[in-house]
Amino acid sequence: MPTALQLLPGLLPAALCAAWRAATADSEGSTPLNTLPLDAAAVLQAVADSAAAAPLVCALGPAPWCNLAQSWLRSGRPAHHWHQDGALRHDFLAHAGQPAPADAALQMRTLWIALTPCGEEAPSLQWVHNTLPGLLSPPELTPEAVSARFGATALRHAVLQAGDALLFDGLCLHRTHLTPAMKQPRRSLELRFFSAQELPPRVAGDAGRRLPDHHRGAQDGPSGPARASA
Repeated sequence: MPTALQLLPGLLPAALCAAWRAATADSEGSTPLNTLPLDAAAVLQAVADSAAAAPLVCALGPAPWCNLAQSWLRSGRPAHHWHQDGALRHDFLAHAGQPAPADAALQMRTLWIALTPCGEEAPSLQWVHNTLPGLLSPPELTPEAVSARFGATALRHAVLQAGDALLFDGLCLHRTHLTPAMKQPRRSLELRFFSAQELPPRVAGDAGRRLPDHHRGAQDGPSGPARASA
């Protein structure tokens, strides 16, 4: 069964991506959204006005909550190894040698937006095209373990233009797709969304903001304006 990953071509205008690149030109390659020189409310409004809004609301309920502290500007270098976003802050040591509890994976969606072309001359994203029942343990995330378990036929990677995006759930096993031929820099924006009605305790203390309605102003996060600032 394929994993819950959706390609959203042309999600955002290339001109908007260029403006975001220019605004963050001096930012480090891995920087959280709430410390970037970007207006988080404007970023989320762009998402709310895009084709990503409907699947986000369908998966997470009305006005999904974006974790600004765990949404990132990325460069693709150094490469990120195999991981699942739903493992955020899960205590693997406490369950060493045992399968992760059924509720260990966070119910969430990651919206991965390419700000530059990627997948041919610049790093993009690679994922396992299989549905996983839960979190994999650290020993199961090595390149050798993933290759032995899934094989090359289960691997997919994205070739994207600026403004294209990928939307996937917290169990999707993925990593940076990087080959020796990829010499060009890549920038992407990763937005992580959760249900505002059932915000997981593991992220409830982070700075966040709800996805606004289409063509309407942004709403404050569950704990009020103090946590919603970008």
